[in-house]
Amino acid sequence: MSNFLSSVKADLLDRRLLPIVALVGVGLVAALAYAVIGGGSSAVPPTAAVSRGAATPSGVAISQTTPEKAVAETTGGVSQQRNGSVHNPFTPLPEPKAKTTTSAASSKAAATSSSTPSSAGGSGSSQGSGGSSPATPSPATPSKPSTPSKPKTVYHVAVLFGELLPGTTPLTAQLTPFENLKLLTPLPSVKRPLIIFRGVTTGGKSATFTLVSEAILHGPAACLPSTTQCEAIDLRESQSEQLEYLSPTGVAELYELRIVSIVSSKASSAAIKSIYRGESKAGRELLGHAGLEAIPDLRYSSQPGVLVFAVHRAFAARTRHGR
Repeated sequence: MSNFLSSVKADLLDRRLLPIVALVGVGLVAALAYAVIGGGSSAVPPTAAVSRGAATPSGVAISQTTPEKAVAETTGGVSQQRNGSVHNPFTPLPEPKAKTTTSAASSKAAATSSSTPSSAGGSGSSQGSGGSSPATPSPATPSKPSTPSKPKTVYHVAVLFGELLPGTTPLTAQLTPFENLKLLTPLPSVKRPLIIFRGVTTGGKSATFTLVSEAILHGPAACLPSTTQCEAIDLRESQSEQLEYLSPTGVAELYELRIVSIVSSKASSAAIKSIYRGESKAGRELLGHAGLEAIPDLRYSSQPGVLVFAVHRAFAARTRHGR
């Protein structure tokens, strides 16, 4: 036996066999290292790989199996294999459904349930301790409808004015009617302005006219500011006044002014504005050029076209020229 081992040893140590011996030794060392390293890294058991759905060496996904119901794990499996049913290995494994909606609903319910008792407890404590109750919104106050302005009194004046030709009398004279005179209307016309209508006195008792040209007056008209300095005349309803003018040729011309009526009525604010807008612009310009804008002892009141006395004084002076 010792001779046999000695011969083997001699053969192994032969120079011709040294490369083979070295190669075999390297292979043994590599096998030993692989066994040590591979055994430590593969800690996952075959059952775990199957439960995760790991792929087999053939590339086929293996589904999770249970002891109660086995399924075939190969493409050619039959229903009798391991007493399981046929399963297509290429069908994706079912994934767990998202529970976002359920979790959101549960969190909302939890928040509601937690806030309700706290609010109830807070209200109870405030009532028990005499604290102030939650402020209630005050009801909105309805806006009051705007009350329409009261209608004001306006006066409408109708007159007759014209020339008394020689040989005619006041009864037979053809005078021109002027209905509903506008403020500052020149009579008989803009081209021949002799008098300008200024308005009525308080209560519509009389109508006032400014004298544009100098005239000799015959009648009951009241003269303002005086009989010696007459700038305006004032006539009551149904009264008439004759005005005598001297023409540029030196011939006397006689005109008659007759107050037919002074009627009052109620008017809205819009109607009063139209009355103010309807005043004669030509008459205003004539008064401005002659310097007769102001009326002696009279001024306009808040009523449209109504004149009041600036100074309370009796003016009974009347002209009786020519009589």
